[in-house]
Amino acid sequence: MRSPANRAIAQYEAIDAGALGADDSTLFWRDPRWHDLECLAARFVRHVYAPHVHDTYALGVILAGAEHYRYRGVEHVAGAGDLVILDPHELHDGRPAEGGYRYRMMYPAPSLMAEIAGEIADGPARAPHFPEAKLTDPEVGHAVARLHALLGQAPEKLQADGAFLETMALLIGRHGRDAPVDRPAGREDKAVARVCEAIEDTLDEDWSMEALATLVGFSRYRLIRCFRRALGVTPHAYRTSRRVIRAKRSLAAGATPAIAALEAGFYDQAHLTRVFKSVVGVTPATFRRGCLT
Repeated sequence: MRSPANRAIAQYEAIDAGALGADDSTLFWRDPRWHDLECLAARFVRHVYAPHVHDTYALGVILAGAEHYRYRGVEHVAGAGDLVILDPHELHDGRPAEGGYRYRMMYPAPSLMAEIAGEIADGPARAPHFPEAKLTDPEVGHAVARLHALLGQAPEKLQADGAFLETMALLIGRHGRDAPVDRPAGREDKAVARVCEAIEDTLDEDWSMEALATLVGFSRYRLIRCFRRALGVTPHAYRTSRRVIRAKRSLAAGATPAIAALEAGFYDQAHLTRVFKSVVGVTPATFRRGCLT
C-alpha cells in the first residue's frame, strides 16, 4: 500500500482545513470543459503543505510574497511574478516565507496537455515535460495569471477557449521539453471567411472554439493562429467587434439600449454597456442620443 505522500490526490485534498489560520484564504473550483481542470486562488500565511503528489501538472503564478517548496530533492523559493510548473507524479511540499504569499494555481491533466501539444504540432504528440520547477518569464506568467482570473469569472466559451489555448501553447512552446514544432500558419482565407460568416449570422450563439474549428476542419489552435494572421484578432475579439457594430446600427436607428443589446447578441443591457463603453468610449445611451439629436 502506498503511503499518503505517494498517493496522487486532488488539490483540495492537499489543503488541511484544520491548519488554515485566520489570515489564510482559499477559493477552489473545477472547470469541466478542460478535463475537470482544478483551479485554486489562495493566500497562505500559516498553511503548510505536507509532501504529496498529483496525477496532474501544477501550474501557477506567485502574485505576492514568496513560497518555499521542495521538489525533486531540491529546495526552491518562488517570489512575486515567478511561474511555478511541476510535472505529474512528482513529490513536493509547500510552505510560506515570512509574511506569506498569494498565488493562482491550476492543475491541468496530462491528457489535456498532450491534446494541446498535438494541436500545436498538427498531429499526435506526447504530454510535455517541464525540467525547471520555477521560471521567470513575465509574458507567460502574466498570461497564466490573466487566464486563471478569467476562468474564475464564468466567461463566454469562445473567450475562455482562445485564452486557454494560446496561453498553454505559449507555455508549452517556450518551456516544455519534447515540445512540438509549431508549424507556420498559412492565411487560409476561405476558412477564416467561413468562420466570420458563421459568427456574423449567429451573434447570439455562445460558440466554442471547437465548434467553430469543426466548421472548417481545423484544430482549435490552428484556427486561432490563422485568424490572428488574417485579421489580427482572435475569433472572440472579432465577434465582440461585430456585436458592437450591430449595436451601433440599432442604436442609430432608434432602438433602446435594451433592444440593441438583444439584437446584437449581448446577454443584457449591462453587458452591452460594459463592452460598448470600452470600445466606443461612451455608453450606448449617450451614443443613441448623439445619433438622434
